[in-house]
Amino acid sequence: MSFITDKQTIDDLNIFSKSGSDSIYHIFNKTFTQGGAALLEELFRNPLADHRAINDRVAVLRYFLESKTAFPLQGNRFEEAERYLSNTDPRSRLSNQGFSMADFNAAAQSVTALMEILQGLKKFLQEIQAKVTGNPYGAEVEKVLALLNAKELELLFTDHSKGKISSGKIVEYDNILRFQQRGLLEKILQYIYQLDVYISIAGVARERGYSFAAALERNANRLDLQGVYHPLLNKPVANSLTMTPDSNIVFLTGANMGGKSTFMKSLSIAMYLAHLGFPIAAKSMEFSVCDGMYTTINLPDNLAMGASHFYAEVLRVKKVAVELGAGKNLFVVFDELFRGTNVKDAYEGTIAIMEAFASKPHSLFVISTHIMEAGEVLQKKCKNMIFRYLPTRMENGKPIYTYTLTEGITDDRHGMIIINNEGVIELIQDKKQAKQPHADFLADKQTIEDLNLQGKFKQQSIYSLFNHLQTRGGEKMLEGMFARPLKTPGQINQRSATFAFFQQHRVIFPVIRSQVESMEDYLSGGAGAALPRVAWGIFAKKFKQVLFHNAELLQLQAGQSVTIEVLQAFRDFFKELKGKAGVEIYQKDLDTAWKVLQDSRLQSLLDAPEGQLSLMQLIKNDYVIRHAMISQMENLLKLIYELDVFIGVAAVAAEQDFVYAKALPAEQMVLDLEGFRHPGLRKGVSNNLRLTKERNMLFLTGANMAGKSTFMKSMGIAVYLAHMGFPVAAKRMEFSVKDGLFSSINVSDNLDMGYSHFYAEVLRTKTVAQAVNASQDLYVLFDELFKGTNVKDAYDATLAVTKAFSENRNSFFVVSTHIIEVGEALGKISDNVQFSFLPTVMKEGVPTYPYTLASGITTDRQGMIIIENEKIVDIIKAEQYAN
Repeated sequence: MSFITDKQTIDDLNIFSKSGSDSIYHIFNKTFTQGGAALLEELFRNPLADHRAINDRVAVLRYFLESKTAFPLQGNRFEEAERYLSNTDPRSRLSNQGFSMADFNAAAQSVTALMEILQGLKKFLQEIQAKVTGNPYGAEVEKVLALLNAKELELLFTDHSKGKISSGKIVEYDNILRFQQRGLLEKILQYIYQLDVYISIAGVARERGYSFAAALERNANRLDLQGVYHPLLNKPVANSLTMTPDSNIVFLTGANMGGKSTFMKSLSIAMYLAHLGFPIAAKSMEFSVCDGMYTTINLPDNLAMGASHFYAEVLRVKKVAVELGAGKNLFVVFDELFRGTNVKDAYEGTIAIMEAFASKPHSLFVISTHIMEAGEVLQKKCKNMIFRYLPTRMENGKPIYTYTLTEGITDDRHGMIIINNEGVIELIQDKKQAKQPHADFLADKQTIEDLNLQGKFKQQSIYSLFNHLQTRGGEKMLEGMFARPLKTPGQINQRSATFAFFQQHRVIFPVIRSQVESMEDYLSGGAGAALPRVAWGIFAKKFKQVLFHNAELLQLQAGQSVTIEVLQAFRDFFKELKGKAGVEIYQKDLDTAWKVLQDSRLQSLLDAPEGQLSLMQLIKNDYVIRHAMISQMENLLKLIYELDVFIGVAAVAAEQDFVYAKALPAEQMVLDLEGFRHPGLRKGVSNNLRLTKERNMLFLTGANMAGKSTFMKSMGIAVYLAHMGFPVAAKRMEFSVKDGLFSSINVSDNLDMGYSHFYAEVLRTKTVAQAVNASQDLYVLFDELFKGTNVKDAYDATLAVTKAFSENRNSFFVVSTHIIEVGEALGKISDNVQFSFLPTVMKEGVPTYPYTLASGITTDRQGMIIIENEKIVDIIKAEQYAN
């Protein structure tokens, strides 16, 4: 039976990472061979679900730990041996009838490497076999020795000299190793990789002081974990936790930055490693083997599925519920259950789901929350629930975090203290600094990722939406435009008008991608050489063609032919373009390109009739194109790339029915969007929005799934594209050009830096505050301010920050929240805030969402209806056991 988990869990625990250097896998990957590293990754991806198999692996690893065994072979010889064995082409087989010295030398090195590996392995295993009886690795030793002692390999160990191997023996051994017994050799290599993995893991355990867990039968449903800590932290605080069938669900609370997420990750990593049979960062551990584990720690929304953050949470709980309902014994971790909804629904949802979890005594659950009130209710309802918190103590007005698990429910509320300690409000309210000039439009990595703007291969990125280009150079130019939006109305409107010109005339790129690539390859050989040197090079190619059938001359002829075709096509294209109405907007680039194409040196070759070129014509053309005019050709290519972008983006605008925004000076302070939608949603609902100096902040509310995040992303993408001069998904748009755009939509915690989710939100707010303090005029989007904290702190912080930002009249702000009481208070103290919401319409007891902006503050609360409609509690309590 296989252990079940998923990508969300793997990502939460950072089992693997993109950089690789800060992952759990990286800690253990001290292997000497590439095959060992690959096998280690395979083991990491396949935890065990049988206590006997886990304990057997633990016994083997403990043996290598206690024996302090070192890897007995040279790891650098394996890559050579693998490459050698992988060449199964019979034409490469050495023969006594003859072979080239190069083939022989290569084979001799590889054969020698393999023989050293095999002989060293045999000696090592024989020593192990002789030293210890009852060795848990003994069965594996016997298997490998049986392979090594196979009659087919006997010659490799007995029939060769101790010195240099003769050529005849090399031929014979090559035939045995690579053809007759290659399958046997590959089996032996796999055992070596396994040995490599075991020794490496044991070495990590020894070096780091890790211990091994004892696996119990799955039905015992116990966890006794002493002194566990996070393996990626420098100075971690260890904690202990015991869970039994009578205490199989943990209700975990604690202030922001108190260490809840880190503790849950530490616990989950230990459980994951224990199911691998690997050593863990703890003093000791006993655990019942589970059928699988699911964690939910950093869960983003999913625009592609139409899932808000809350609905993504609901679907996550439902996924776990289905497995529980099917009778699976799981280890389940939820960090901040239902933080993406309003307080009332989060309170009721937390109680309902945790009460349902408590009905599953054969699984283990650890659930954290900021809704302490739910714990008080659950204490009375669930006898198998235990309550733990991570305390905070105040010293000189500052919170100190012990990171030590304590029994009970916290009453710590220090969110505003953290905000004040970071000086966020003061930064916003302080007298503004002299404006710091920035050449570039400001948009940081968080904003780019929130809006999914960049990335050629990133699914549904805005870049990929526009990337329907014909040239590699055009794609790079498009990337540059996405990386550097414009900052002056003149530049923006000029670029927009150029796109509009090409869209109006439905201009089609005159050549295909392969033609441009052939031209690029041909021009890449140009170096500005003199005519005699060019002639000599081509004569040399002709000589090699005649004597050795060399293809270099043919490749040169083909490249030159295609290049001339491209130049002819663009000459005709630009000639036609010159007569089109409105071409003045493109006149400068057109004149530059036309000047190159009308150069007298090009005319004879462009006007020459088709047919086979003489060698002298080939030389003359090559000299003109790749040498005499190489700089002009390179400039022409840049214009072709730019033209590719203009035509490609214009085509997308026509196909998608996008429009071009009108850019206005910053001081006009207007954002007027009519009929805008998310460009990635062809059937997205359109909305209108107008912000001005008098009403420069939008306070946005709405129920879960009503469309707040999509609305904010749609606006942010429109603003970003408009600053690029690109078409936007709207019917009309006018906007004041600003210094930058900042968003805070999917902010995650940062374990490396010690950031909780709430603290990450605080730091994100501080980043924006610093930009505002530097007198930058910005577009700012905050989706669900401070959703990672308790209700009181979230209310106080949201009100304080929103009020402070609203006093800045030179930037535009859109702030969404589930805490509607903030809006009511804000309306009494600020006169420049407009209040809008995305409504919910109930139809036969089911919420439906028109996604259309309305004026006012919502009173909709349908979170529990969504949970009930998904029948999650019923699924959890179902008695359909799969085993």
